[in-house]
Amino acid sequence: MKEAIRVEHLYFSYEKGVETLKDISFNVNKGEYVALIGHNGSGKSTLSKLLCYLLPADKGQIFVDDIEVKEENESLLRKKIGIVFQNPDNQFIGSTVEDDIAFGLENRNIPREEMVRLVHEFASKVGMIKYLNKSPDELSGGQKQRVAIAGILALGLKIIIFDEATSMLDPEGVEDIKKLIMEMKKEDPELTFISITHDIEEAYISDRVIILNKGEIFLDGKPNEVFQKEDLLKSIGLDIPFIMKVKSSLKDKNVQIPNEINNIEELSDYLCK
Repeated sequence: MKEAIRVEHLYFSYEKGVETLKDISFNVNKGEYVALIGHNGSGKSTLSKLLCYLLPADKGQIFVDDIEVKEENESLLRKKIGIVFQNPDNQFIGSTVEDDIAFGLENRNIPREEMVRLVHEFASKVGMIKYLNKSPDELSGGQKQRVAIAGILALGLKIIIFDEATSMLDPEGVEDIKKLIMEMKKEDPELTFISITHDIEEAYISDRVIILNKGEIFLDGKPNEVFQKEDLLKSIGLDIPFIMKVKSSLKDKNVQIPNEINNIEELSDYLCK
């Protein structure tokens, strides 16, 4: 598989003598959906900013689509990777949905006819075509995040980082964004997602989980493998997904549930057959 991101022996400190990230190395393949989890202060959001060159690394290398993340490559990197931030209100730039999605395209001097086509195409993809003339204060948090995603996709970016992008949303908004990610993955297998999150349930539906603890990689693997290590996770104060707890309880009662069942809706359907 081709790599979307490669991180080699990365170090970063906000203050001298206090390392926020220590010797971080991992690869992300194109089309992969990686959940990066850990407690506050584990280095998750710092790592996301380093990947997008919003912060420069102290030591080590990062490659995005084979382009090294450094100052002289910044303009090339902006054409490869985008980020959706935690607070949807802080990233809405335009006065309407249409203006916001068009903002990046205008900065690239895309001809107006093409820009209108792209805005409509990607507003439709994220389910916001009916809201093009709406202002930010008429939208929910989840809808604003959808607009941010549309703006990234309209620029042709294939690598998207969600930096705690669902943490300020209500449960409906959280589910909305999770479903959108899964829909986009099906539609475009080359789209790569890295989700910085506290949401264990989201991590469980990803392709891969990387757990950071005190600035280092603690565990890295497929969700079913990582979350089987319950005692190890509890040692750093992390829990396992609710669906795994339910399946474990059913197993204790000699009710075997197939591994491919990964959410409560699927489990309910299976048990009602």
